[in-house]
Amino acid sequence: MADCFFIVESGEVRITMKRKNKQDVDENEAVEIARYTRGQYFGELALVTNKPRAASAFALGTVKCLVMDVQAFERLLGPCMEIMKRNIANYEEQLVALFGTNMDISDPSA
Repeated sequence: MADCFFIVESGEVRITMKRKNKQDVDENEAVEIARYTRGQYFGELALVTNKPRAASAFALGTVKCLVMDVQAFERLLGPCMEIMKRNIANYEEQLVALFGTNMDISDPSA
């Protein structure tokens, strides 16, 4: 479920998505799609699109993140929502390059 937004304060976070092979469901290979360090953020896509999380985040060593619940995210970052929605196009381009599809992450209200 999409319930939090994260900003990396220190350390490094690895983001992966499972590559789903429609012909052989047993081969769900996780592919690294990004790494985030101090000042970068993740988790906004699920909050912006109101969809389940599409990726997994893993701490690489010791990581400290600021965590905002959905209410704080909407209250504090609501004015930035349009900017974040524009970033969806960048995510989709990256996914097409990696997987050949955008994995249906588009904002349903766009």
